[in-house]
Amino acid sequence: MKGFAHFLAGLTTATFVVVIANAYYGHNLIADAIVQNKALILILGGIFGILPDTIDFRFAKYLQRHDYEVDMDEWDLDPKKVVNTLARAINQASEENREVNVMLHTVKISSDQWRQYNVQFDTENNKVICDIGPIISGFEKRPYITTYLPKEKAHAEASFKPKLNYGYDAVTHVDILSGPDFSFFPEKDGSVRADFIPWHRRWGHSITMGILLAPIGFMLYGFTPLGWTAFWIIMLGYWSHILTDHFGLMGSNMFPPFTTRRVPGFKVTRSMSPLANIFTNYSNILLIIFNMNAWSKVHYFEMPWATMLGLSAKVNYAEWYIVSLLNYIIYYILPPILVAYFAVVYYEKKKGYRELTDKEAMTKEQLEELGGVNV
Repeated sequence: MKGFAHFLAGLTTATFVVVIANAYYGHNLIADAIVQNKALILILGGIFGILPDTIDFRFAKYLQRHDYEVDMDEWDLDPKKVVNTLARAINQASEENREVNVMLHTVKISSDQWRQYNVQFDTENNKVICDIGPIISGFEKRPYITTYLPKEKAHAEASFKPKLNYGYDAVTHVDILSGPDFSFFPEKDGSVRADFIPWHRRWGHSITMGILLAPIGFMLYGFTPLGWTAFWIIMLGYWSHILTDHFGLMGSNMFPPFTTRRVPGFKVTRSMSPLANIFTNYSNILLIIFNMNAWSKVHYFEMPWATMLGLSAKVNYAEWYIVSLLNYIIYYILPPILVAYFAVVYYEKKKGYRELTDKEAMTKEQLEELGGVNV
């Protein structure tokens, strides 16, 4: 999901924590403390909701160690350098039984011109293939037709020995901004697993990191009811980022250092899908409104199901809250989302849009996360 969606998801999580804390401590203690102390405790949910991407793109990316880097320029375009480096890394991972990392740099010519090249992993024939493409202009990637190289200078192949498990689109385009990383991991069965942009969605997107950061709540508010509330807001707000990302394809490495690979996502949508982000933001905004109404001393609206069942927030708060929340979701959140979803599906079917394969969608999602490279 985009940054704003993660911020709202963390903020929504914080409002749920306050609802539960109010019920636990009683007498609207937490909500009153937030108002009286003008505490920005709810914002902690939003801040820690966007923190995983901040960690990855501002720190983990630059901490990634590369065993090999391919850095060509316009006067030294050699596809053999690309394929030989990648094949060597795959073989080395298998022979030395360790992770081997490769960075493919883009070929920048001017402020808005790059030389494009393509990398393909042919897993059936154990080959790496590289084709040098044209010079492209700007983020629209318009090719200069006269800049293609002769085939004998633009094409190269190299073989590798172990079986390669590569779960992404077969062809990766290396062109604008920063280039992609690949990590090659030896598997127990003798094969090698390839991970794309391996520094992303690892330790920075983990349950472990959320637990480690949660005690910041005590540092801010002490071991008080407000401190415990902040503890849960930070941890669950951080985890909300991981959960929303997990509805995509990439998944995350949940429990480092005990685990070393990403758990695949639920494959419900792509994390950068505009529709998914709109639905997520809409749902979160409405849930924030509902929760703030739920913990207010004066309820500005009541849901008909709770009224019909004779439930009251003052007498049976838990039952009143759950019934009201279900009523609210079914009345106000689900209908607009379902109508919009089926309208989009109908439109795409009418226009004949082709659905992406899992590998294509996985690659597109990772490249979108990387910041637009090769999209």
